[in-house]
Amino acid sequence: MMTVWREHAATWWDALLHPQRAGQLVLSQEKTGLNLFFVFTVVLLYGMYGFCMGLFNGSLAAVVSAMKLPFLYMATGLISFPAFYVLSCVFGPRLQRGQCIRLLLLASSSNAVALASYAPINLFFTLTTSNHGYLFLSLMHVGVFAVSGVISVVVIVFVFRAVAESVKRRITWAVAVLWGVLYGFVGTEMAWVLRPWIGWWNEPYTPFRPLERSFI
Repeated sequence: MMTVWREHAATWWDALLHPQRAGQLVLSQEKTGLNLFFVFTVVLLYGMYGFCMGLFNGSLAAVVSAMKLPFLYMATGLISFPAFYVLSCVFGPRLQRGQCIRLLLLASSSNAVALASYAPINLFFTLTTSNHGYLFLSLMHVGVFAVSGVISVVVIVFVFRAVAESVKRRITWAVAVLWGVLYGFVGTEMAWVLRPWIGWWNEPYTPFRPLERSFI
């Protein structure tokens, strides 16, 4: 089992570093277990950042955020998947459903890696910022999420191009951009629904808040 997971880890990391190989991996019909490895790794990496983010308000908030952050991205991907699949069929390389899932998992992986790489810095500022630094931490997290989101969209563009070249089909940048905007709106609304992520320092912590309006 460990040998298989090491092979999956090597394949996963190689695909993140080389879009052309990622395109070939997306088109492959094998290694169902690889998708499970992707999901496990993405959940773990998102959980790391979520834990560091919630630690500002104590251990309970850290554990809750560690669970909510992976759910945020996985649920957003699930909700956005039909639109992504249709865009792929109409304007993209016409991927099959399983191939679309693997492509989205690769994009989520790049997003998760970007967030996890910032987790030590996140932890440092969380532990060294006073209660009155809530606004600073909030803005910092918004910036990190924005950058990591852009990275995931860029990964989709490069992998889409690699896949399109393999199947001899041209695509436009508008496909990834349109889906990226849609994904961003769904993700932002999902984040609003799952709030709080840090919690007010001068109020008792509650894992969830009542639904009020939307993020707009």
